[in-house]
Amino acid sequence: MYRLLDKYNQLIESNTLTFDPAQVTAIDELDKLSNQIEFSDRTKGIYLFGPVGRGKSMLMDMFFDTLGSNRKQRLHFHHFMQIIHQQLKEIQGKKNPLNVIAKQWAKHTKVLCFDEFFVKDIGDAMILAGLLDAFFKAGIVFVATSNSHPNELYKNGLQRSRFEPTIDLILAHCKLVNICGENDHRFANGFSANFFFENDELGFSSLFSSLGGSEKLTNINIENRPVEILGECKAGLLIEFLALCAEPRATQDYIQLAKDYDVIFVKNIPAMGCSAVDSSVVQGIEDGYMRAKPAFEAKQFDDEARRFIALIDEFYDRKKLIVISSLCALNNLYTGELLAFEFERTKSRLVEMQSWQLPDT
Repeated sequence: MYRLLDKYNQLIESNTLTFDPAQVTAIDELDKLSNQIEFSDRTKGIYLFGPVGRGKSMLMDMFFDTLGSNRKQRLHFHHFMQIIHQQLKEIQGKKNPLNVIAKQWAKHTKVLCFDEFFVKDIGDAMILAGLLDAFFKAGIVFVATSNSHPNELYKNGLQRSRFEPTIDLILAHCKLVNICGENDHRFANGFSANFFFENDELGFSSLFSSLGGSEKLTNINIENRPVEILGECKAGLLIEFLALCAEPRATQDYIQLAKDYDVIFVKNIPAMGCSAVDSSVVQGIEDGYMRAKPAFEAKQFDDEARRFIALIDEFYDRKKLIVISSLCALNNLYTGELLAFEFERTKSRLVEMQSWQLPDT
C-alpha cells in the first residue's frame, strides 16, 4: 500500500512539487517502512541524508503524516536531547537511567522521527551510544534526516572516539538512504525576498511599522539577563544583530525568544566569516559546542555566525518568523570555512521563511 507515493504524485500533478528521482527512491523506502511497522514489532528505521535543499524534511513530514500509527513523535533532534537531559536530572540516582527513560518513551512511542540529526554538543555525544542502544532495545524505530552521512557526524569533535559506537548503532539499526539529487529545491521558484532586506532600510522599517511597530530603546530579559532592543510590535520586537548574537548566549536564550515572540526584526546583519582574526579558537554557543581544528582559520564574526545559526534553527522549528535587514546578499552572509557546512542549512531555512506569512495583526 503506497500511501506516501500517492500523496507525492498528487503534489507533482498539482505542480506543488517538482519531480525528483532521488526523492522517489526515498519515498519507496519510506513506504516499505510504513508497511513493515504495521505488521512487525521489529524493523529497521531509515536515516535520510544528503545536501540541503533536497527535500529530506519534507519527505519525513509526509511519512509522519501518512503513518497510520498514533504512537509516533516528530522532534527536532536538538529538542529531543534537551528533553533527555531534563529527564536524566529528574531521575538522577536511579540505576540504568537511560534504560528507564527508553522504557518510558516506548509506552507511547513506536516511531520517533528526528529532523536535523546533527551533533555538536559534547554532552550529547557522550551519552548518545547508551541512549540509542536503550531506545533500539525498547523497540523504538528511528526515522532521521541529516545533512551528514553517519560517519561524518561529530567529525573533529572532542573525544570523538567515544561517539563512534553511536555511529555503529545507526548503521546497524537504520537503512541509509542518500538523497543527493541534482535539484536544489530551495530555489525552484526563485528567491522572493519578502522578509530579507538587503541594503533596504526603508523597506525593513516600513514592514515593522505595518505591524504597529514603534522604535523605543529599552531592555527585555532573556533568561534573567537584560538585552537591549530597539522597539516592539504586536507579538514581535526589533533588535540589533550584535545585541542578539555578539554577547555570550546559550541556545536556551533563543528558545525563550521563540516562545515569547512570533516575529523578530533583526537589524544590520553584517557579512560574516569574510576576514581573518587573530584567535584560532571559536567559542560559539556557550552551552556546548565543537571546537575548531587549528587548520581552520578563525574569521571575523564566526562566533556571531554560530549563534545566528542557533537562532534561525530555533525560530524555524517553531514556525516563528525572522525578518532581516542585511548589509549583503543572502549567499554572502557567511563566506568563511569553519561554519560553511552548517550555514548552508541556515540559508535554506531563510529561503523557506520568505514564503511564510506575517503573524496576524
